[in-house]
Amino acid sequence: MIEDHNKTNNWDKESKRIQMKISIITVCKNAESAIERTMLSVVTQSCFVENIEYLIIDGASTDKTIEIIKKYADKYPIKWISEPDSGIYNAMNKGIKIASGDYLLFLNAGDYFVHYNTLGLLVNLLKDSVFDVIYGDLLCVDPKSGEYSIKAVGEALGVNFFFVNTLPHQATFYNKNVFKKFGGYEENFKIISDNIINKKLLCDHKVSTKYVNQIISVFLNDGISSTNKELDLQERKIFQAKYFSEEEIKEIEKQKQREETLRLRKEQKSLLRFLSKIFAKFYELWVTR
Repeated sequence: MIEDHNKTNNWDKESKRIQMKISIITVCKNAESAIERTMLSVVTQSCFVENIEYLIIDGASTDKTIEIIKKYADKYPIKWISEPDSGIYNAMNKGIKIASGDYLLFLNAGDYFVHYNTLGLLVNLLKDSVFDVIYGDLLCVDPKSGEYSIKAVGEALGVNFFFVNTLPHQATFYNKNVFKKFGGYEENFKIISDNIINKKLLCDHKVSTKYVNQIISVFLNDGISSTNKELDLQERKIFQAKYFSEEEIKEIEKQKQREETLRLRKEQKSLLRFLSKIFAKFYELWVTR
């Protein structure tokens, strides 16, 4: 049963004035070291009261996760459940069913928004949007070394992209209607279901998309997809074999050949420029000796 820890009627009255709503869904289990960072990132957004519905789907944590959730749920309009689940995608599907927002974004335990006004800057775009999926960039950080990189997806999306990549759910807003129409995440995978649903939506069903050229969230790459490379490889092979048609595989192979040809031509041009400089130097030495 969903818990709504707001004890006053003010939130109900205020919600009637909301023109659009973003549902932020956090799934977690035994995340006492990470959940507070994520929750603070959400409740301190400049448009939190006006435009954000915050849902936390906990997988029956046995550490202090629930204690931390309750601490913030007593102060802010946060809805949460804590019950056993079969994995991260089962929890994410629960969040989809509960969410009432116009757009949904999954910000799991440990992830956080890059700025307190991140969503505030996007509210007008989302409110007036006719797009099914709106996505931005992700800042990836190694918590051990502190090294970081920006995952900038860009606008060039197609079967070639989704064969090896996917949209980062921490920086992707899904219109609630796409889940109603095409279904949620496949729950028999632990890592690759993000890839599956994005490939289905953007390649198979060709839903409308909009790229926002800005960093939305920060992702610490110490989760299962980053640390369990063997499982990631196993599921990726299944995904590539099952969810791409023969025609798509042929197109991917053609693209690989085109890219390899361009790479070789670039190397050849570089080599020719190098050799021309060497010959020019030899010629200069010859005529001036």
